[in-house]
This record gives sequence, structure tokens and C-alpha cells, in this order.
Amino acid sequence: MVEWFASTFGPAALPELAASIEAPWCEELVADRPALGIIPAGWYDERLASALADAVVAAAAARSMTEAEVLRAIGAVTVDRSLGRVSRAALEWFASPETTAISAQMFWRFYHSTGSISASVAGSSMHAVGNWGLHGKRWCAIVGASAVRVLEHTGCGDARLERHTCGGGERSCEMTLRWSPR
Repeated sequence: MVEWFASTFGPAALPELAASIEAPWCEELVADRPALGIIPAGWYDERLASALADAVVAAAAARSMTEAEVLRAIGAVTVDRSLGRVSRAALEWFASPETTAISAQMFWRFYHSTGSISASVAGSSMHAVGNWGLHGKRWCAIVGASAVRVLEHTGCGDARLERHTCGGGERSCEMTLRWSPR
């Protein structure tokens, strides 16, 4: 998220972004470092990710983008940067929405150290239910946007997050994704 923000709005926008993040999470950041000093490896506290998601989406929306555009861009970058060429080719050549649903928990573990997700496909829609630690609605929406990107890689046209209900970690989160029939 932070690298996407810096590449979209310039590294000079990072100190302002860092200043918009409330304690205790602002103490985790280094305003004058690339990506605010966040190393792009491993898992981070979902609450930190949520604070960053809130700040990045709000800052990008204040500049020129809608929230939906920001979420879609971050979801795409997240998936595209985490897939190697072979993995991306496997998704594009062999995967289907059904295999994506079956593999949802495996994909989940790429990005989250806790929680679980299950998904099922019916026709041109996928329903997913996730249970995970305390998190914010925008961070949860980025998870949905990432799922949209995975579906795009499987060849689904007009993939979109149609319905999203965030439980914030106190109850299940649910989303329904749809795409155009093949």
C-alpha cells in the first residue's frame, strides 16, 4: 500500500501520510525512509495494516482518486507483486474460479498470520467468509480487491466485488464477487 502510494503520488507525500497515522502505529513508521521504513516481507499486525489502509485511502482520495479506484489499484499491486511469473502463468493458464475458491485458505496464508477463509462458487459468483483478528473496513476491502485481481488473472471478465460486509474481527466478514460468464 505504502509503496503504491509513493509511486502514485511521489515519495515527498510519505511524511504527510505518516503524520496522518495515529498512535501507537505512527511509532512503527520512519517518515523519511522509503515505504515509511516498512520492510515488504513477513506479516504485520492487522491493526497496523488497517491504520495504513485508512491513511492511504483517505490521502489518495483527497488528492484525485475515488475510494473504489484506490482499493482496486492496491488490490492489483498486492497480488501482482506477490506472484512470480510462474505463479501468474499458472493462474492465467490453468486456474478457474472454482480452483481459486478451493485454494482460498492457501492464498490467505500468503498475506495473513491468523484467521481463516472459505469460499464457494455458484455460476458467475463467489461467496467468501473470513474470520480473522481485529481489522478495519478498508483493510478488509483491500482483501476483497485482491480477490478481484486473482479472478481477473483466471480470465474472469468484469470481475468485481459486489457485496462486502466487514465484521472487524468481532464477527465474520463476508463478500460476494461476480464476473461476466465466459
